[in-house]
Amino acid sequence: MTATTARRKRIIRVRSVEHQMAEANLARANGELANLVELSKRLEALRADLAVAKGAVAGRALNTIGELGARLDMARENLAAPMAGASARRDQMGALAQSAMVKEESAVRLYERSRKSAEQEMERRSDTNRPHRARGGMRLRLIDGGAA
Repeated sequence: MTATTARRKRIIRVRSVEHQMAEANLARANGELANLVELSKRLEALRADLAVAKGAVAGRALNTIGELGARLDMARENLAAPMAGASARRDQMGALAQSAMVKEESAVRLYERSRKSAEQEMERRSDTNRPHRARGGMRLRLIDGGAA
């Protein structure tokens, strides 16, 4: 293995680790966004479940239901900004993961090219070091008693 091939192999290892880290960050961002979406759905379901019973209801109960509904609405509205941030982070991490994958694939292609080039160079050098063999093709032979 030549120095160039060894260096490119080390680059592949670095790029592979970078790609794995980018994928882990993307998974973390996806999980964070999924948690926020799930929380928003639960808040929406709780709000939908707040229903006033039919018939006579005490004023305190109505007041409590109204206050709880307002708090749930406020919580869901306050969740919009973190969801937007998490979505932006997920998109950014996706772009970084894609970029890391492209860099890793590029490093692999460079390594393969370097490896093939080194193999060809070694083959050429080994061919150069072979002893010379006379070829058995057509040759001029001097015939005994012929032109001297």
